[in-house]
Amino acid sequence: MDNIPASSCKAMNERERIAYYLSEAERFAEAAMAEFERWEEEKIDVIIRDAAEKGWNMVLQATKALLLGKGFPEERIKTHRDRRLALDSLKNEGPKVRSLGLRDRFGAREHHLHERCLYDGEYIPKRVEEDILIVKSILRML
Repeated sequence: MDNIPASSCKAMNERERIAYYLSEAERFAEAAMAEFERWEEEKIDVIIRDAAEKGWNMVLQATKALLLGKGFPEERIKTHRDRRLALDSLKNEGPKVRSLGLRDRFGAREHHLHERCLYDGEYIPKRVEEDILIVKSILRML
């Protein structure tokens, strides 16, 4: 699934799109960790903020794959709000899905990686690394 432009996703069937988004999530996971490791060496603010943004994009790609797999049409999960609402509705699938706390996990990464670290430049390095590792562990569950 290397180097497939996002615009090509429309030509894919649902299974191929899910695989594509999971592949993208993995690529962003690797990039986020590489950026974090680079930051550990160079201690340049913009590098850790880039790592956080790549971590957040990993969340977005994995969430798209999950929601497509749960039967949500791509048109209904285009915005962050759409994805939050879709994740919220998954709670109705039973206690096992509810116990995963997917909407809360999505919201936490959105807040810490995307809003606080990238936009506000407010971060605790160890927490950024932990957030990236948390998402990687969730990705393995998918």
